Amino acid sequence: LEMWAPFIIWGVPKPNYYCCSVTGDNFTGGKLATEYLALSGRRRIAFIGGFADDLEVQYRYAGYEAAIRGAGMTIDPDLLAYGDYSNTSGAQAMRRLLNKAPDIDAVFVNSDLMAIAAIEVIRESGRRVPGDVAVVGYDDLSIAEFCTPPLTTIRQHIPQAGKLLADNLIQYLQTGVITNVTVPVELFKRQS
Repeated sequence: LEMWAPFIIWGVPKPNYYCCSVTGDNFTGGKLATEYLALSGRRRIAFIGGFADDLEVQYRYAGYEAAIRGAGMTIDPDLLAYGDYSNTSGAQAMRRLLNKAPDIDAVFVNSDLMAIAAIEVIRESGRRVPGDVAVVGYDDLSIAEFCTPPLTTIRQHIPQAGKLLADNLIQYLQTGVITNVTVPVELFKRQS
């Protein structure tokens, strides 16, 4: 007996995978974060991603790369690290980056939890945030405004996304139409 249930995913659907989805604009998020760092005068901007094979991470990296090239800089493999979205992996990735490239002056981190852990590692290394190393996170979790310093981050509009997930699943149940929706993101400036 085969069971089937209608579903919708949060995230980028894999190619040739036909299901409804809602995702944030990952390319724009990566580009906004990195452009902000470049425009504030940072020249050695690192990237800490989540899982390297996640499409969301690949799109965020593509935005990072576009902003780096747009600012007249080149991609440096020593400035790239990946983790698993946990705070532990954010700390480990930041340590690896500081060992490989101690002249880093900014880092775009693919999750707020990883970014907060990265800030702690930066501080432990004797550097100041944002004085020596600026940090931009991703998601705008509620904890982001309460860390020290409060975290500059890419805000995904989670309440709007939740509503779209529900509405589009209901629409699919009623019509059978598969929808893939991208929700806008924005840079939310704080002190990091």
